[in-house]
Amino acid sequence: MTPISPQLARTYFAEISAGSAIPLDPDDLVRMTRVRQHGHVVIGDVAIRCYKNKSKWRYDERDIRRAAQVFADLRLDPDDVVEIHLPPYRDHDERDPEEWGGADWRRRIAYRMYRHARVKHQKERHYEERDDSWRRIGADGLPGELTWEEFTTVCAGDRQNVANTRPLELMTHRGGNLFLPRAYVELLDRWEQVTESLLARARICSRCRAQGPRWGAWRAPSPLGYVTLCPPCAGAAFQRYTGHLRGVLYESARTRSTRADGYLCRLCAESRAAAWDHCHDHGYIRGPLCDSCNTYEGKSTAHSFLQDKEGAALHLLECRSCLDRRTLPARYHAALARMHVEATERHTVHTRRCRHEPWIERVELVHGTYRFELSCWWHEDTWTKDITVAEASALVRDFVDQALAAAQPDGRVPTSRSASDTTSRA
Repeated sequence: MTPISPQLARTYFAEISAGSAIPLDPDDLVRMTRVRQHGHVVIGDVAIRCYKNKSKWRYDERDIRRAAQVFADLRLDPDDVVEIHLPPYRDHDERDPEEWGGADWRRRIAYRMYRHARVKHQKERHYEERDDSWRRIGADGLPGELTWEEFTTVCAGDRQNVANTRPLELMTHRGGNLFLPRAYVELLDRWEQVTESLLARARICSRCRAQGPRWGAWRAPSPLGYVTLCPPCAGAAFQRYTGHLRGVLYESARTRSTRADGYLCRLCAESRAAAWDHCHDHGYIRGPLCDSCNTYEGKSTAHSFLQDKEGAALHLLECRSCLDRRTLPARYHAALARMHVEATERHTVHTRRCRHEPWIERVELVHGTYRFELSCWWHEDTWTKDITVAEASALVRDFVDQALAAAQPDGRVPTSRSASDTTSRA
């Protein structure tokens, strides 16, 4: 094996495949968007394995050169085309969770068209005139009243791709029908099969062979890459964190001498931990988290972390300083103010209170006040709502007290000292 960096792999691939009949987008060799899910980058119908060595991802140079040569040698007959039929539109809740994000190239292309058809429909109609007509295939062969010229114009320069290729550069439109070269359609069909096969293998627990969720929830990082372990096997393989670093600073020698990957993630309790999470405001350790939970806490919006991640509040309160002060890190103050505004703020329409939750367009901190700019999609109305920093702090304290009370067997909010003692015994 000749290991090379992702950047060098992209360079080699682009040079060898230059002039390919299929428009390629090899940037995923650097991004590796599916490495957690199945450990490969799939370009067209070719799966290129990713290797991890000394905490860095690498490729085998031979794999890169072979894959690039496949596309350099591929030929398309521009006159041998097949008609593409768009699948019907389906809402998110109408789909089986097993299909979410699946390798279905026709549906991926179609949803881009449906999205632009919906935008056009909404721009050209008052909210009272809007309906679901944009979901139906129109006379031009595209959804709603979208035309081919409008679609290609709005997609000009669009870097979205399918199978790391750009299908719209090969698609043609004649007589209200859509066409793609037959060889390219066959390649995309093989891409679906290759991707589904990789996902099927990657969801099997490496110890007990149980089948896990489709999109990598059982995948845990290891020194050699990702491995698949079901929660019982992961629980048996890694220690459970019992709070022995609670109150210890992240930059301390004690933290540096203790590896996080020997523990189970304390938030999801399903995957191997990858890093010590800590409070960036006060510097105290909160506990070991897996890659997924650590990324979710650090890079997701603060309000989505609090709302969607079970145990999020108590995890944040593992910081000794946050717990003693009955507070949360600063970025969560605006989040709780936002959650309060979403739950309580409504505008008035013809003396009646609108029943729809407003959309928060923007929030900024101005002179000690969080100013929220809100809009109602149904009534095309906009307005502002102010929450002072003091009011936000009170909302945070109430939220913390409720979270601690819910964690106590008797439902009472502990005092500062007893709260610290309680979490130390957890």
